[in-house]
Amino acid sequence: MSDEQLKLAAAIFADLPDQRHHRGLNHSLVNIVVMALCAVMSGADTFPEIQTFVQSKREWFLRFLDFRRVPDHETFRRVLSKLDPTAFQSSALDWVKQAVGGKLEGDIISIDGKRLRGTSAHEVQGIHMVNVWAARQGLCLSAQAVKGKQNELSTLPSVLDTLAYLDVAGCIVTIDAMGTQRTVARKLVALQAQYVLALKGNQDTLFEDVQEMFDDASRRLFADTALLGVSTWDDRRRDERRTCWVLPASPDLDDHEWPGLQSVALIESSRLVKGKRVSQRRLFLCSFAPDPLTALHAVRTHWQVENSLHWVLDVAFAEDANVTVADHGAENLAVLRRWALNLMRQEGSVGAINKNRKRAGWDDLYRDGLLQQLRPDPT
Repeated sequence: MSDEQLKLAAAIFADLPDQRHHRGLNHSLVNIVVMALCAVMSGADTFPEIQTFVQSKREWFLRFLDFRRVPDHETFRRVLSKLDPTAFQSSALDWVKQAVGGKLEGDIISIDGKRLRGTSAHEVQGIHMVNVWAARQGLCLSAQAVKGKQNELSTLPSVLDTLAYLDVAGCIVTIDAMGTQRTVARKLVALQAQYVLALKGNQDTLFEDVQEMFDDASRRLFADTALLGVSTWDDRRRDERRTCWVLPASPDLDDHEWPGLQSVALIESSRLVKGKRVSQRRLFLCSFAPDPLTALHAVRTHWQVENSLHWVLDVAFAEDANVTVADHGAENLAVLRRWALNLMRQEGSVGAINKNRKRAGWDDLYRDGLLQQLRPDPT
C-alpha cells in the first residue's frame, strides 16, 4: 500500500469536529484518531499502550501523517474523552454503509446491549453499549452508549434510525424482550424489515394469550390446528434438542393490534447438564407468515451477537477490563474497538482476532491492509 493510499485512508476522519481551542494545538484530531485506531487494532488496550505503540511505529506513521512528536498518553485520553461521540459514530456509520453497500437484504440483524463492566464502580451505573450486529456480514453496524441497562429502551428509536440510514428492507431484525414494544414493531414495519421479538412477562396479557394458544394446541394433540413444527439436534459439545412450533397470529391476537404481527413461535429446547436434562420454553412474535425454519434460524442466529461480538470484545480486546470513565472516553474507545474489529473482519484474514491483533502490531504490511479497508470502494 503506497503512502498516498495511506493518506487517503486516514482522510476519512478529516470532517470530525474538533472542539478544542485551536490556538497552540500540537496534534491534529485526525492524527490522534488514526494513531489510536491503529494502536487498538494492534493490541493496545489502554492510553499508555496506545502511546507506546505509536512511539514504536513512529516511522511507519510518518509515512502518511504529519507530526513532530508522538502525543503522550494524557493527550490521547483528553482528546478522545472530549471527542463528540455522535459525530464519531456518524463517521463509523458512513463507513459501514459504504462497506455493506446493498448487501444487507436477507441478513439477520440482531440488537442487543453489552455492559462495559469497567465503567461501573460502587453505586455508579456503568455504560451499556446497544450494539447492532449483521450476522451474514459479520460486522457491528452501530453501537450507542446509554447510562444503565434500564435506559436501553429509550435508545432504541435512535438505533432504529441507524437502520433506516443503512436500509434494512428485507432483513429480519431480532431483539430481546426489552425491545418488544409496539413502537419498535411499527418502526420496523415502516422500514420494510421483518422482525422476531422475544415475548416475556413485560407484555403480560399478550404473553398469556400466546401461551394459551400453544397450550390449547397441545391439549388437542395438535389435531385440527394450523400448528407447524421443526426439530433440530446438536451433539457437537452437548446433547441439545430444539423444537420450534409456530401458529398464525390472526384472529386470536387481533385485539392486541400489534403492528405487522403475522405469526407466533414457541421454541422448546432441552440439554444435558451434569447428566440431567434441563428444558426451556421461549415465545416470540414474528412479522412473517408461519415458518418454523425461519423463526428457529433467526432466534439461533441472534446469539451470534454474543459469541461473535460481545465475547470477542471481552476476550480479544479486554473491553470489560477498561476503566475509562471521563466524559466520552469509554464510549469512543468502545467505538474504536468495534471499528478495529470491523476492519479485521472486512480484510478477511483467517485466524483468531487476538492473534491477528498481534500480527497487526508486528507486521506493517498487514496493518497497511487493515487501514486500506477505510478507503471508499472505487466501484
